[in-house]
Amino acid sequence: MEKKIRITLLKQVLEIIESDLENFKITKNYLLNYIFEYMKNEKINNNFFFDGEKSVIQFNLNKKNLSTYYDFLMEKNIQVEADFIRKLIYKYANQSRKNRELFIFQSIIERLESGIKDKKIIKIHFKDKRITSVLPFYIGSSKLELSNYLFCYDMNEGKYRNYRISNIDTIFITKEIKIWEDIKFIEKVIKDFDPFLSQGKEIKAMLTSEGEKLLKEIKLNRPEIISKKGNLYEFQCSEEKAKRYFTYFLDEIEILEPLSLREWFKNKYKNAYKKYLDNFIFKK
Repeated sequence: MEKKIRITLLKQVLEIIESDLENFKITKNYLLNYIFEYMKNEKINNNFFFDGEKSVIQFNLNKKNLSTYYDFLMEKNIQVEADFIRKLIYKYANQSRKNRELFIFQSIIERLESGIKDKKIIKIHFKDKRITSVLPFYIGSSKLELSNYLFCYDMNEGKYRNYRISNIDTIFITKEIKIWEDIKFIEKVIKDFDPFLSQGKEIKAMLTSEGEKLLKEIKLNRPEIISKKGNLYEFQCSEEKAKRYFTYFLDEIEILEPLSLREWFKNKYKNAYKKYLDNFIFKK
């Protein structure tokens, strides 16, 4: 026996759902069943606005939810099931992406927190099939509260890493306990959490006047300014963060140091120029 549920949602709510499916790497059926299973007994807010363009979404109840579904509707005296589930979805979508992620991956979060508390090494299986062992320290979010990360020491790579919670498939807590080393660095990262681990890393760059405007306008992943002399800037910023952030600036910035980062940008622009040049020659 199969139970299909068809619901009309505001388009912006449906867009949030579709974005979460992509970002969290989960299926529509999994997400909507999860929302029903773990939110059905929560107090529902009836003050949602329902005006605007609408779209339809459909999913199948899984066996676990289906086994109690009709008894639940009767017990709660729910007359219009689609309306009830729609309000559950709206309550879910009304949270920040950070909190939605924490909700969806609650079981993983709880196990990670247990490993952190007991200072135990955990084995992580990622959704891309990678496997590694880490000593976990902290679960933090980006400053704009878009994603959650596990700050840890990767035993296989021999370095500190931040891993997206949504990229984790399963974890196994081992019996091995390990003392936290370099405690001052760990505490500093936790106090001023940065997904790109920029603490203690510096970048020097020269910005044009337009580049300085971009620096003020683009907030996502913006690095902290250490010093500024004219148009010469020093940032607290890892190379990975710089690659994400400063690629928007194109020729409005010149990376000076470190040389490895300068070389990375030089090669990227060189390759881009070659592609545009080759395409222009081909079309002529």
